[in-house]
Amino acid sequence: MFVVHKKISITAICFVMLSILITGCHQQEKNVLPACKEPVREEVEPNSQPKESITGTNEVKQNGDTSEEQKQKTAEVSYAFYPSGPDFIKSVINERGNVEITDDMREKFNLFARDYRWCYMPDMNYYESFFEANEYTQSLGYNNFGFAVFYVLNYMKCPEKISDNDMQNAIQSLFVAKQGYKDMPHQAYRKLADYEDGYYSPWPEGGLDHNRMFYLLTKLEIVQHGADGVYITVCAKNYYFNDSGYEPGENEKWLIEKSNKMGMPDMQAAAKLVKNGEMKELKGDSNFETTIYIKFNGQKADSYNPRFVFNNTCGNDPNEI
Repeated sequence: MFVVHKKISITAICFVMLSILITGCHQQEKNVLPACKEPVREEVEPNSQPKESITGTNEVKQNGDTSEEQKQKTAEVSYAFYPSGPDFIKSVINERGNVEITDDMREKFNLFARDYRWCYMPDMNYYESFFEANEYTQSLGYNNFGFAVFYVLNYMKCPEKISDNDMQNAIQSLFVAKQGYKDMPHQAYRKLADYEDGYYSPWPEGGLDHNRMFYLLTKLEIVQHGADGVYITVCAKNYYFNDSGYEPGENEKWLIEKSNKMGMPDMQAAAKLVKNGEMKELKGDSNFETTIYIKFNGQKADSYNPRFVFNNTCGNDPNEI
């Protein structure tokens, strides 16, 4: 009997020790944190299909905390085309010669030009012209790439920073080269853009409220180029309406009168006045003549993405475009 009782006691002790061991191992497993996985950043090569998103973050979190250095990197973006460009292109692509402009074309172009920050479009004649320097850039010690960088920062809605690779990809995606693409010089462009540690950021000065900027399409010409290419030349005028915090000028007074008659807010009225062409009664801020190149690539979705060959901006004069 004693022997049997002793065996039972030993067995019970073994069970207790085994339970403690299992519990301890389980608790140890609970206290071990899994390895953090850093997000994978998709690199976009020049001349490849751009990423679909305009904005994004590359933020690494560890144990729920984010360092100051990581916070500073959260506004990086990659380049992408806006859908308003292809929407306009598709609406006119089957036309040829001097095209009669419709309300639908004016409406679509205004959306296109607003997304593409047309008022900041750099004057250029093929990508190669950015290697040149006009009087302004020459006086500051750099070339016309300063204007291209400034444009892209605005096109991308002024993020905190853009890597130099993304900047080069954006410029080469937007602007057509005649001979071939060479790498752009990466540097700070005083009064236009900062550059530090491989990243561009906007020059620290205020800009325009683009919700108050409108573009009137005034001329449209489309020419076939080879079997699968098309040149689209647009002429347009832009109008900027100050908000109620400023003393109204002639254009603002005109818009207020029109919006009151139409019974709608001023910005909504301006969009309708662009669409129906009545905006031409006003003197605009600038005239633009821009040539867009479209090369069809089978049935690929990027066939209608606009790429720019030429742009010339001038102020108003008696011989307006």
